[in-house]
Amino acid sequence: MRPHSIIRFEQLYLGGTAISLLTQLLNVAGLLGRTDNDAIGPFALLLILVLGYGLTFLFWYLIARRASNLAKWVLVAITALSLVGTVPLVGMLVLSSPLEALLTVLVTLLQVVAVVFLFRPDAARWLRSKGQDQLVDISTFN
Repeated sequence: MRPHSIIRFEQLYLGGTAISLLTQLLNVAGLLGRTDNDAIGPFALLLILVLGYGLTFLFWYLIARRASNLAKWVLVAITALSLVGTVPLVGMLVLSSPLEALLTVLVTLLQVVAVVFLFRPDAARWLRSKGQDQLVDISTFN
């Protein structure tokens, strides 16, 4: 049985990913229109998006389902880097698209809180044991 903190991580992480994906889908026409004069074409942009979300779901699977402590630390590093990059991005987005800026902050906040859940004692113990630490839910016996 997976601990409560891992389930919360999963919910927050996938919730943030869903909001991010929805935002990307709503902006795909604008993104593809921007690539006409850029160095990358629409195919490359879509490939980057697919690979990015593929890695996102890979990290979710490795952490929440396979109890990979290594994947947890890689995700922590990626989240820290994205947090540093989000601050100037939000500053630019506030001027052009306040809604997109708000959604970016929301997604980042959900991801940071999700990662924090990985450091709670029950999640840390479960990840260290590679998912072999079988926690017993006492409420089952009430």
